[in-house]
Amino acid sequence: MAKIKLKYVNEYIDHTGKLRRYFRKRGKQLGTLPGEVGSEEFMTAYAAFLAAEPAIAKRPVHEDSLAKLIIDFYGSRLFTDRKPSTRQLYRYALDPISKEHGHRSATLMTAENAEKIINKIGATKPGMGNLTRAVMRRVFYFAVKTKRRKDNPVLGIDAFKVGEHHTWTDAELRQYEAKWRLGTRQRLAYAFLLYTGQRVGDVAKMNRADVADGLIHVVQQKTGAELWVPIHPELARAMKSYSAQGLSLIGDGSGRPLKRAALSSLMRLAIKQAGLPSRCVSHGLRKAAMRRMAENDATANQIASISGHKTLKEVERYTKAADQKKMARVAMGKVPNEKS
Repeated sequence: MAKIKLKYVNEYIDHTGKLRRYFRKRGKQLGTLPGEVGSEEFMTAYAAFLAAEPAIAKRPVHEDSLAKLIIDFYGSRLFTDRKPSTRQLYRYALDPISKEHGHRSATLMTAENAEKIINKIGATKPGMGNLTRAVMRRVFYFAVKTKRRKDNPVLGIDAFKVGEHHTWTDAELRQYEAKWRLGTRQRLAYAFLLYTGQRVGDVAKMNRADVADGLIHVVQQKTGAELWVPIHPELARAMKSYSAQGLSLIGDGSGRPLKRAALSSLMRLAIKQAGLPSRCVSHGLRKAAMRRMAENDATANQIASISGHKTLKEVERYTKAADQKKMARVAMGKVPNEKS
């Protein structure tokens, strides 16, 4: 079989003797490349790294334009030093801004102008509005740093109020399980989300090579946190009951790797077919996992060892749906009974 040689791909043998590959350009290692060269998961990651490079302007832009500022930002360390997933997120927010408002003057843009642009987005998509606000703040920080401006017009813009994801209740968990029994792909996907406590994107990329000694190795895409998550008995049962094909722990019907969007779509349909309310989404299973750990006396540090959160404040935010009645009974039980 002919060997495929791709630009920017480097190989090395790790301490276990396993061949690994990574994407390297301009002297920087941008990230690992999973799977075999030419496989779907490998080519998806490879294409993502290529796509993360700053786009070349299709037509000349004015030196003072917002489009030129964004292009220069893409070439700065404020962008290139970020993880590939973060760079993609930045581009997701900035490319539409450049297309629609790139002709505007970057140095003359007022706080009012910037707020109108962001408010138009946030009026219907508050989450996207907040992302745009955060990334635009970095772009204009770059403008100040490069002495194109003396101020950052985005600093005073308030964030949009965004509702938190619903934490699944035990009754909702039981309802899903009653619909999707062990042996179904829907139950397997649910079990991975609930019993690993990981985000959908991290669950989607789990493969058999990640499993060792009763643990699943996870490197979180969002935080870069490296975790070893114990395989819960319920997850083990779900894995044993479903004869998955291929290397992915959750693949498509033919065993091929799933992308994050495909796993989300699988769960969204399964949740709907289980008759659960629209508030029940995949991310709520991560919160349910943390809630159940908190209700069973896991400490914040112990929960963080599974969730990968960097601060205990984040853990507290995710576990605030812990069963108040149970917590209250435990607390009241600690009050001395003087008549006993």
